[in-house]
Amino acid sequence: METHVILFIVAGLLIAILIGASIWSARREKSRVFSNTFSTRPPSTPINTDLHSDVPPTLAPQPFNAQSSAANQTVNEPFTPIDQQEIENSVKNIQIRLPNQQPEAYPQETQPVFSTQPIQAAEPTPIQAVESTPTFADQTPTVQLEQPEPVAPQENSEPVVEEPQMVTLYVVAPEGMQFRGDSVQQSLDALGFQFGEYHIFHRHIDNASSPVLFSVANMLQPGVFDLNKMDQFTTVGLVFFMHLPSAGNDLVNVRLMIKTVESFAQSLGGFVLNDQHQLFDDESRQAYLLRVTQQ
Repeated sequence: METHVILFIVAGLLIAILIGASIWSARREKSRVFSNTFSTRPPSTPINTDLHSDVPPTLAPQPFNAQSSAANQTVNEPFTPIDQQEIENSVKNIQIRLPNQQPEAYPQETQPVFSTQPIQAAEPTPIQAVESTPTFADQTPTVQLEQPEPVAPQENSEPVVEEPQMVTLYVVAPEGMQFRGDSVQQSLDALGFQFGEYHIFHRHIDNASSPVLFSVANMLQPGVFDLNKMDQFTTVGLVFFMHLPSAGNDLVNVRLMIKTVESFAQSLGGFVLNDQHQLFDDESRQAYLLRVTQQ
């Protein structure tokens, strides 16, 4: 069984070698035929591109040359039936010799019949290439622009939008003490606050879907509350704030906020501070109310 496999492999290799040798021999004979066919043709004269250095060689004007014209005509001349017949005969004479085969006598190669004598052509009068410089008339249109009349600057009639302001109050624990989370939540619930957006408590006009009047957050960062850990929560103070303008009457809302903050501080035993971190007294109260009335 192994002997048959080896014989098949050897036979395949021999067939591949024979095919490769045949192809190589055919290509060699064809290349020799074509090289003999075109070897007797005179070379064409190179194109002179020195006339215009800034023009591409394919666009530069070229002087007429009889010799180069004749040579180019010879090169570009199509094959005649005689030439085609000679090439076919040369290709037919290609023979492939297999191994263990007696070499046959090759017939004498037929030399291509081409005349090596250059074609004599009458020299015509040389034509001089004249550069024609196009002249363009100055046809630039003249446009006269009228000077626009000065326009007086108009005053901006749009109303100036004032930036919203904020009313802020602080409730802090006595020195050395802190507010407990469960006490803070109980006092805020009693004053009508509801836990909501931004994880802080809000005082609404009515229910949770109504506008917010003011809110309360932790003084310590990040300022939020965690209802699930209020029994573990402690803080030194809270901040109450209201955005102006608010929903409804600003003066009424600020008075309600001041009253609510004072009630919250009293329930936890803390102190109310103004936005300057000073004790919130009657003078601070009047300043807050005056600020709102001037809005």
